[in-house]
Amino acid sequence: MSKNMLIVEDDVVSRDLLRLVFEYDGFQCMEAENGEMGLRMLESHTFDIIILDNAMPVMTGLEFLRHVQHQEQPVDTPTIMITGFLNSTIQEKATKLGAYAILGKPYDLGDLRALVNQLCLTRSSLDQEASLLRE
Repeated sequence: MSKNMLIVEDDVVSRDLLRLVFEYDGFQCMEAENGEMGLRMLESHTFDIIILDNAMPVMTGLEFLRHVQHQEQPVDTPTIMITGFLNSTIQEKATKLGAYAILGKPYDLGDLRALVNQLCLTRSSLDQEASLLRE
């Protein structure tokens, strides 16, 4: 089963690193350099997980989450926000807007990978349970 990830990050080096790591882990990765581009990708693609930077030009990660939450058909994709300016206000806002987790930069890549794997396992288990209930 293919796993699809959207990486929304304005820093090209960080974005490339995330793509390389998660492609190695078996993900099909699409990239957006800001929240506005990420929203456009959500209109035409389905993702299993989103990794989202907060401080970006054009549209911040918090603005991205707000748009996703207030769409006619909200997207139910687990989102991990990463930010260089982690504080309680940002953490509270991101959580209220539906972020699954918020990590401060610099983050431990091993911790991020473990979090992504945990999310995938949880979603896979929930999907299996839903499938059994439908039968």
